[in-house]
Amino acid sequence: MMNFPTHYKEYCPDTLSLVRRRYCLVFFMAFLCFNCVTGQDLATLSKQKPFTFHGTAGIDLMGYQVSGIPPRGNPFSFVASANATVSFYGIELPFSISISDKQKSYSQPFNQFGLSPHWKWITLHLGYRNVTFSDFTLAGKTFVGGGIELNPSIFRFGFLYGRFNRSTTESPVFQNDSLPQYRTKGYAVKLGLGTANDFFDLILLHIRDDSTSLKQKDTLEIRTPQQNVVIGFNSHFLLGKHFFFDAQGAFSLMTTNLGAEKLSDVENNSTLHSINKFLAINQSSEYYTAVKAAFGYKSKYAGIKFEYNRIDPKYQSLGAYFFNNDIERFTLSPSLYLFKRKLIMQGSAGYQHDNLRKTKKATSSRLIGNANLSWNPSTHFGLDAAYSNYSINQKAGRISLVDSTKVIQTTQNISLTPRLVFYNANYSHMVLVVLNLSDFNDKNKFTSEYTKYTSQTGMFSYILGLIPSRWSFSVGVNYLSMSSSTATSTGYGGSLGVTKSLAGDKLSLSWTNSVTRNKMPGGSGYVLNSNLSGNYRLSSHHAFRLSLFYTGNQMDSGAQNPSFTEFKGDLNYVYTF
Repeated sequence: MMNFPTHYKEYCPDTLSLVRRRYCLVFFMAFLCFNCVTGQDLATLSKQKPFTFHGTAGIDLMGYQVSGIPPRGNPFSFVASANATVSFYGIELPFSISISDKQKSYSQPFNQFGLSPHWKWITLHLGYRNVTFSDFTLAGKTFVGGGIELNPSIFRFGFLYGRFNRSTTESPVFQNDSLPQYRTKGYAVKLGLGTANDFFDLILLHIRDDSTSLKQKDTLEIRTPQQNVVIGFNSHFLLGKHFFFDAQGAFSLMTTNLGAEKLSDVENNSTLHSINKFLAINQSSEYYTAVKAAFGYKSKYAGIKFEYNRIDPKYQSLGAYFFNNDIERFTLSPSLYLFKRKLIMQGSAGYQHDNLRKTKKATSSRLIGNANLSWNPSTHFGLDAAYSNYSINQKAGRISLVDSTKVIQTTQNISLTPRLVFYNANYSHMVLVVLNLSDFNDKNKFTSEYTKYTSQTGMFSYILGLIPSRWSFSVGVNYLSMSSSTATSTGYGGSLGVTKSLAGDKLSLSWTNSVTRNKMPGGSGYVLNSNLSGNYRLSSHHAFRLSLFYTGNQMDSGAQNPSFTEFKGDLNYVYTF
């Protein structure tokens, strides 16, 4: 950790002012001509259609009725909606409108306009963009601005400048749900050598709040302007035909209060004073580091990868949204491919712990392991199996741990999914079995009596298809049991369904039913679900759907929960243009 005091002074370099003025002109011209969204290859511009317009419009009518419990919906409701996309030379502008009995809305899903045209080794970024230079520096944070990436031969260059956050004030209506925010601007530079398969990049990110962009109330809860400078690298190398090495790292300097007390040593040294204009180091400054690396081998028959990941507590970059920090993790992941990939075995084992700077009361360590097997010896039989084990253990950090509150837990999960498939020109048969067991085990003798949890799931399903007549039948049984230290709940039942296609597959009718017997602490009962639906496509432009749902919940006498019946209907029409 590092704490440096310094003088707070607004800094606006002439170079950035020039870039800002040029960017505004370029972006304004681009905004008049374009409104969207993705990278546009200028080399294929002549092959794109000059103008297209397509979309859907429809209406959905819904009915609802219930007896035995308070209604969970309106007796009648509707939603009318339309979605359209306008395209200019492959650049798409989507719009949508929705009107219902509850609300009206109009939206442009991409009303944050932007585009990234590219030609050969030149790519421009204009408007609202999401750009990633590395995971720990600029990592997909939305900004509005401009930038350029150049990749001629082995030279790699990138630069962007823009606004990462707009200024917002506290809402007078929802004061607890809104926070004042400064307008935040910044830039990022990437400089490297290499190709897509072998490269090394150096990255600089500088993001700073505009302290004049926010007027705050004269209260004790004043938000201070901040600045973030991140220096990092990103690399990837192929070592021969089978080996690879990846590495990323970053040093993040975070100053949470640009107006904090200055450091006299910095002011008295002209060199440090000049550097401080860029870094803004003062008593609120702290630095954090992050690194991750992977080394592995991969061939046609096997592979193995070793990964290392370390992120300091409170590590952050204002060019990214979120980091799971204060962790150090080691992971080994082997894989094996046998019998022409008919048998695939994969797994991983890892160790992770927190409290890297020894500031927490306790250190939590985790052992993580999982194994997966996929066996497909023929087109008729397949088997998937998986096992995972996650354990957590605490040891003393800054202070001694109390045994009664110490966390020592293990979670295990086992699943097995065999399947059989037989088919010919007239019939198709499919048998599917799903078995799952989950177990949560608390190994603290003081708390294990109250925190035990186990679940068991089993399902059997058979599907018969009569191919010439377009009939399909399904039957299934299922079982579920969940138990804890205080209660046990079980459910078992079966399902039956039938589907028929008519009119050259334009009309599809289906009827599915299920009944479940539930045994719970609050009482036991039966639940019946029935769904009758039909889909009809009149043409490529017109489609109709009708769905009827029935739920009957019949509880035994003396149960705490009431019996009820519920009915839902849904009629939908969609026009495609």
